[in-house]
Amino acid sequence: MLAGHFGVAGIVKAWRPALPMGVLLVAGQLPDIVFLPLAAAGIEGLVPVEGASGYGSLLIDAAYSHALVSNVLLAVAAGLLVQVLARGRWGPDAGAVVGGVVFSHWLLDLLVHRPDIAVLPGGLGGLPMLGLGLWETPLLAALVEGALVAAGVVLYAWRVLRGHPDRTRAVLYSAGVAALLAGSFISDLLGG
Repeated sequence: MLAGHFGVAGIVKAWRPALPMGVLLVAGQLPDIVFLPLAAAGIEGLVPVEGASGYGSLLIDAAYSHALVSNVLLAVAAGLLVQVLARGRWGPDAGAVVGGVVFSHWLLDLLVHRPDIAVLPGGLGGLPMLGLGLWETPLLAALVEGALVAAGVVLYAWRVLRGHPDRTRAVLYSAGVAALLAGSFISDLLGG
């Protein structure tokens, strides 16, 4: 659900225009950003689901980067970092908003993943794996993700076009975000 996470960034940017879009995009992808070096080191990885192809056809072995407790800690750390570095420039609750965007990644993954999400890092305690499995119904999963992407594009474009003094730049910004979100959604659908 790469594109869905980007869609959340667009939605939040429309709601909180003072927050930089780059910060929101990174916040929405932070668990996946942590996943990349762990996957490169062989600690985490992607496992194909037998008989499945394309959209949602992978089990994600991400017991550290995507565990519930790990994501709560990532959200708190990102929120505190924003509060310290932004020093109120993006609003008094910018850290809480960015932390919420980080945690939204886990919530969306919970919705679409098969039961492959650990509660504690590394699957400690042998607790049941979480995931509601919307990817088992690819059309429904694509509709949910597509709705997030569409909302992100429309709300972001509306906010930028409404509030930016340079109309040409506003159109270019909106087109760039729309291309990023549409491209990531197409990549998701193709199983990329």
